[in-house]
Amino acid sequence: MSLLKKYFARLAELSAINSIDVDLNRKQVVNITYLLSLIVGLLSAVVFMVNGWVIESTVHFVGAAVSLIGFALSIKGYSRTSRLLFPVACATYIVFCTFLFYGSDSHFMWLLVVLAAYSVTGFRVEGGKAQLLVCFFALVTFAFIKLFAPATTQYVSMDARLLIALCTFTASCTLIVLIAGVVVTKLRRLNKHLRNLAEVDDLTKLSNRRKVLAEAVNVFADSIINNQRCCFAILDLDHFKNINDRFGHEVGDTVLKSFARVMTNNARRGDWVGRYGGEEFVIVMPNTRIKDAVSVMEHLRIQIADLAIQIEGHVAPIHVTTSIGVAEITDDTARYEQILARADEALYMAKNNGRNRVEINVS
Repeated sequence: MSLLKKYFARLAELSAINSIDVDLNRKQVVNITYLLSLIVGLLSAVVFMVNGWVIESTVHFVGAAVSLIGFALSIKGYSRTSRLLFPVACATYIVFCTFLFYGSDSHFMWLLVVLAAYSVTGFRVEGGKAQLLVCFFALVTFAFIKLFAPATTQYVSMDARLLIALCTFTASCTLIVLIAGVVVTKLRRLNKHLRNLAEVDDLTKLSNRRKVLAEAVNVFADSIINNQRCCFAILDLDHFKNINDRFGHEVGDTVLKSFARVMTNNARRGDWVGRYGGEEFVIVMPNTRIKDAVSVMEHLRIQIADLAIQIEGHVAPIHVTTSIGVAEITDDTARYEQILARADEALYMAKNNGRNRVEINVS
């Protein structure tokens, strides 16, 4: 039972959403290719078995068995062997079937086109020689079949050849679509991962300085266009250097993460919270008057002051406070930097007036 669970877990890698892992995506392509080949082989074997052609159906069962072996090698970790096995097994299978059963008029050899898609996604980009060899191998095999295979055989009628051609086209398109889906998903996830690296602060998981300032520009522009008010707040942890000096930077990081979590939990829908740098944070509040902004920040200040941060190895929890400066867009505000500058001035007012307080700058 545990062995079955293990295999099902490996099989689940086909749908794993981890497209920044290139090796996993390559393995997904190999597994999908083998599974589709297995299905094609089994269906062909069943068709011949129904018609009483035992030897012919046996050939297809052997092809399906090779696909199953390749899939098993892949999920067991023999990636290189399984990747190299498929082009050889696929070409051999197509040559045998075309020469002995279907004939070239069935266009069954067009299944070789999947080797082109397979070569691009199943092998490393650095392995350009391997990709070219697989494509060249598929081309030579196709030419060999076209030149030397019989046009038709005793096994298939005109209607059967048409059905085989349709099935070949369907199987080829299905595999190419599945491979393309894996690649597109990888690109989307990779793009999301890179955007996350560019926009999210790694420690606190808040928007980083670049992202929050970009949103500040958007909020400011919307406020000007829609003739609305908006407020910016800058928050600074009081005496944070003392925490680092006394407990170490690891504890300081824990404090910053706890502080960020409280900010996130208390942020309103539509507000942007970001790390400005060090122990400074910014909150951008669209469509907000100064009175409401002060109320929100005062509530947040109290939440921070009530926060008890438990640190491993320390009996007593760490308590922190924050000073907050708030500024509102005014009629003479020409740039968003002016609001930030006024909020920064208000922050220094809060620090000079005793810390752990909210100050506003209405100038």
